[in-house]
Formats: sequence, C-alpha cells, structure tokens
Amino acid sequence: MVGRTAFFAAPAEPRFSYCLYVPQKLPPGPAPLIVSIHGSDRRPEMLRTLLAPLCDRLGAVLLVPLFPIGSVAPDDEPGYKVCLFRGVRYDHALLSMIEDAASRVAIDADRFSMTGFSGGAQFALRFMLLQPHRLRAVSLGAPGYVTLLDKALPWWAGLGGFAETFGHDPDFEALRRVLIQVVIGTKDTDQKLIRTPKGDPALMRGIEQAGMTRIARALSLDASLRAAGCAPLLTHVEGASHAVRDIIAQVEAFLESCLAPPTVA
Repeated sequence: MVGRTAFFAAPAEPRFSYCLYVPQKLPPGPAPLIVSIHGSDRRPEMLRTLLAPLCDRLGAVLLVPLFPIGSVAPDDEPGYKVCLFRGVRYDHALLSMIEDAASRVAIDADRFSMTGFSGGAQFALRFMLLQPHRLRAVSLGAPGYVTLLDKALPWWAGLGGFAETFGHDPDFEALRRVLIQVVIGTKDTDQKLIRTPKGDPALMRGIEQAGMTRIARALSLDASLRAAGCAPLLTHVEGASHAVRDIIAQVEAFLESCLAPPTVA
C-alpha cells in the first residue's frame, strides 16, 4: 500500500471503484486525506498523477473514485454530479470508499479535503451541501452547472426541495466552517457543453439565473456562498482554458495552505 495502488470496489456500491496514492513517508498518526473527483472524461489515474507530488510534500493520501458510465443506467453519465440518481446516493458511495480505504491505510477518514474540476466540481459542490461536516477544504474548479444556495430555485439549480429530496436541510453552520476555493480560467469561455438543457422550465430558469458561461456561473456561485456566510477564495487563472492542467498549480497552492502544518517562529 505504497505509491499507486490498484482499483478497489466500493463495498456499498461495487459498481463503483477507487484507487489511492500513498506516499512513502507518512506522518505519525492518521494521514490527511485528499479526495479528487474526476470530470465527465472519467480519468482518475490522470488526477492521481497530477496530485501525487502534492501528496508527497504534505504526507497526504489521495483517493480518486471512478463512477463509470452505464453502471447504474444507460443514461447515468451525469448522475454522479448531482449525488442522487435513480435512487443511488453517490455521496454515500464515496463515504463507503473512504471507510474501506481507512481499513487499508491509516488516514483521517472523519474530515478530509476534496477537489473537483468541471463535472467533478459539480459533485464536490453538492457533496459539500450534503456532507459539510466531513470536509476541511474543497476546491471547485470550473463547474459547468452550479447549485446556488437559494430555496426559490429548484434542486439542483438551487436548494428548493432539498429537504424533501434528502430528508434534512443543509447544515449551514457546518458549511461555513469549510475552506472553499472557486477557481476558473480567464479563457474558459466555451459554452458548447453547458447549454441550458431542455426539460423542467423551473430548473431551466434556475440554471440560466446563474449565467450562461462557466465564468459567470463561478461568479454567481461565489456570490451565493458569500451571501450564506461562507468565505470562498475566488481564484482567476490568467490564460487558463477548460483544462484541469491549466489550474492545478492554483489548486495545489490552496490545498497546501489548508493542510500544511503551521510553521513555528
């Protein structure tokens, strides 16, 4: 259990799996855990390669899940991004992966950090709304569709119907304790993949209210989080387009500031 591991099936949902990166040198006691969520391209091993040097510097273990297309239903490509699809709770599936990983490596499974880019940022945002007490920090990179903290908008464009869907209201007190980064490239302007989908008119209006580009939606999300009492770090990456490699340095800097042990003068 050192370096790049094999993929392990999630005990609660064997249709899903995860892999780890375990540095050779770990701190005494449970190591900090970073969870990185893939986008629509579903390339967990690429994320593991990108974030391994950060984990080596911090002595942190990395967990990267895989939510394959067609594992739940033929139309489940976007399912993981909203955390609940056809009765499957993807946030619960991830928590079962973390519990399983904790049986293999000494990690802090109670509170961890999370990164997500594009579709992965959509999952990370909604996981944060559902499980804020489990997160220390979360980096939300260029989500195509956001959830605004507004009960006047229907779930998942907003929080309308959240309690009816999940059985509880969001825990805003816990949410305000999470360190949040919203990161977007200044050239992330392509709208082809984030056009307003046809369907429920109320949902469509909610999506459009956040803006028509990823940049506009990142700004709307930042403003919505601030209005709810959170203090997100809004990071614009000059010249970056819609590619995780373009923003990974800023994500690493954010996580390092959150997880690095304090220096003693």
